[in-house]
Amino acid sequence: MMSDRKTVILSRRKGAVLVYSTVALVMMLAVGILAIDYGHIQLAKTQLAGSTDAAARAGAGALATSPADAVDRARWTGTVNLVEGTALDIRNADVQIGTWSVANQTFTQLFGADQYQANAVRVLGRRNTSRTSAVPLSFASVFGNRYKDITSECIAMQIAAVDVDQPVPATANPFLAGMPAGSVASVNNPHNSPDYAGTAANPKQSPIAVNMPISRGMALTFDSIDGVARHDPNLADYNPDGQDTSIDDNTAGNENGIATLNGPINALVGVFLSDAAPNLTPAPASLDFSTAASRDFTTLQPQLKQIFFIGDGLDSRGNRQEFIVPQGATRLYLATWDFYEWNNNSGTRTVKVKRPQQIITVK
Repeated sequence: MMSDRKTVILSRRKGAVLVYSTVALVMMLAVGILAIDYGHIQLAKTQLAGSTDAAARAGAGALATSPADAVDRARWTGTVNLVEGTALDIRNADVQIGTWSVANQTFTQLFGADQYQANAVRVLGRRNTSRTSAVPLSFASVFGNRYKDITSECIAMQIAAVDVDQPVPATANPFLAGMPAGSVASVNNPHNSPDYAGTAANPKQSPIAVNMPISRGMALTFDSIDGVARHDPNLADYNPDGQDTSIDDNTAGNENGIATLNGPINALVGVFLSDAAPNLTPAPASLDFSTAASRDFTTLQPQLKQIFFIGDGLDSRGNRQEFIVPQGATRLYLATWDFYEWNNNSGTRTVKVKRPQQIITVK
């Protein structure tokens, strides 16, 4: 009797284990099947986001022609940027022309003639059932879900090209950039004749800020540089590359929170600043342009408060060099490089500062 009872109990346990195992297997299979569809949907979303971004950027790039051209360009771009091998169907209503507020981070749609004042394009990318383009599901259809609607939104802004003609006196001391009137630089120089920051009406040795809005990542160029400079009225004039036989840094080192530079005397230089006075924080590391190779760059990315070499704005092959605006920069100053006592320099240069048109994704 005891043996028969044990046999029955063991049989029941085996049966229960089999049931649980079967249920667990079904659950695992269901999870695996749904994971395949989930991965499929995520891939489609990624492709849709990329296609929508491309369409918005293309539309923003065409704003300079006309709002209608911006819509057409965005729609056409959708046809050549595939989502799961299918052209993205962007319709007129999916493309909005408007303005993007950098300060408020908001988009305002414009209509009619106001669209010619637009600086941004918003595109809504859709793969949905109403357009017979929803993402098909391979296995979730077993549970009644045959398709998945997905959407993507992108806003691209056009930053218009700007050209500014900037005068650069040979007396412009980069260490006085952004400093208030009465500030001093080139202290304790060999002639005991320091430089002073002035006002807009009487700049003295202050460099003049370039009248151009700038922000992080913009690529600037310096063209049509004319004029000469000399660090002593009794010496020879030099072109924007300066005197490559006389290379040194500032005798006073870093000043007013601005890093010194090792480079040719009389060269055209620049410095990026934020809205804050530069002397409120320590100077960063200095840049070295003491060799021809160090001045022969394609792109330069200086930090805030690092004086950088510009020269004639060309590399050794005559190609235009690009200078990338650093994060936090809101102001650019151009000046002349000297080792001390800018106040006895003579000459003036004129520089065309160029900010090419840029298309950026803002949302």
